[in-house]
Amino acid sequence: MKKGKEFIFPENVDKDYGIWKDYTLKDFGYAALAGLVGLIFIVIPPYGLILVLIKIVIVVLAMTIVMAVLTIRPVAARKNIKVRDNFKLKRRYANGQKLFYLKPKKRGELNAFEEEQNRQ
Repeated sequence: MKKGKEFIFPENVDKDYGIWKDYTLKDFGYAALAGLVGLIFIVIPPYGLILVLIKIVIVVLAMTIVMAVLTIRPVAARKNIKVRDNFKLKRRYANGQKLFYLKPKKRGELNAFEEEQNRQ
């Protein structure tokens, strides 16, 4: 006997607006910003051939790293969890307040400091 409607929410739902493949509008914004910074880096003097080639290599490496961070999903089964979100979650957990439990003392039991004081 059914009690009511059954709602199923898929695990891969994401709040961001997807544009192409698994990239969102926010991801394209990050990539465009990285590209703009790289272009500005290339335009800044000096303009020697070798220096410009070195700058281009640095910009290509930086863009590759940005695209890798945007593309990689740490949990293969969950397409909506991104590396940025995973880093944020781990950083928040590491910086959060820790809770420590102390073992309760039994009656008549002394700790190491009190035992040392009694010996002297």
